[in-house]
Amino acid sequence: MGYISEKTEQDIINRYSPERYEHVKNVIELAMHLAEKHSADSEKAYTAALLHDIAKDMKVKDMVAMLESADIFIDEEYHTSNILHGPCAAVIAYEDYDIDDEEILYAIYYHTFGRAAMSKMEKIIFIADAAEKGRTYQNVGRIRKLMYKDLDAAVELSLSGTITHVISKGEVLFPATASALEYIREQRIK
Repeated sequence: MGYISEKTEQDIINRYSPERYEHVKNVIELAMHLAEKHSADSEKAYTAALLHDIAKDMKVKDMVAMLESADIFIDEEYHTSNILHGPCAAVIAYEDYDIDDEEILYAIYYHTFGRAAMSKMEKIIFIADAAEKGRTYQNVGRIRKLMYKDLDAAVELSLSGTITHVISKGEVLFPATASALEYIREQRIK
């Protein structure tokens, strides 16, 4: 695709374990369908989906160090792989693969926890990651039904489910997720 060469694409693929790459392929497939359905840039969706989990298997201490060297500081209470791997993947996309498109970088950065005022591309990658065909959690079927006709409703349902899941497990909720849900609900009321 336009944002990366075939050689670069192969280098990215080689950084994934076979299991992780299966998930990435599923996210790419769904992101491309969603981009087409919602009139978004499919090349950007492809690139963001390809790179979104590139940092997923890093050690948390290495993620923290990478982010700090990029002047990105996330409070210590949020130092978990689930929270840090998106921002790290955006750093890798920028530093290792010269991706400087903000839409792509933001979609990668926020793909697990969201944020208020997400762009269409951010929502597409967020939902593609949450609802790819390998996912089997409760409500994923509802999200899949919604995502083609009402992307915002799908994002709202996914965010709500994420918050419920995190709280039920006694984990710390990243504030951006609550802000994302509050924002999307306010927009849908207007």
